[in-house]
Amino acid sequence: MSSDFNTVSVEQLMDQILRSDTYSQLILQLQKDLNRAGMGHKINLNVLPEELFLEIEQLLLEKLNNAFNEYLNLLYAVDVSEKDIKNCKSEESKVIAKYATYLILRREWQKIYYRNTF
Repeated sequence: MSSDFNTVSVEQLMDQILRSDTYSQLILQLQKDLNRAGMGHKINLNVLPEELFLEIEQLLLEKLNNAFNEYLNLLYAVDVSEKDIKNCKSEESKVIAKYATYLILRREWQKIYYRNTF
């Protein structure tokens, strides 16, 4: 797994999002990209950050094991860097899903941050 990813990284990312008051925008952007990727998954607007991470992780784990093309479509819709995905050296689905969830949430937050800043 990439050296810049761990539980602390996830917590720091979610704390940064919550401090910036963009959490609801993050959920809306994520829902938009889930729809663009052709996934019928709906996210509750009131979901807590920890629950959101677990929800996306579970969704990705299911897609990795049962609908790999949908997993790839979501990465493309979100615009996750292929280089970042390749940094995950594990072949274990659970680890890949956790890492991809982090990358997806990080990229979605970047979109929101840039939109609000520039």
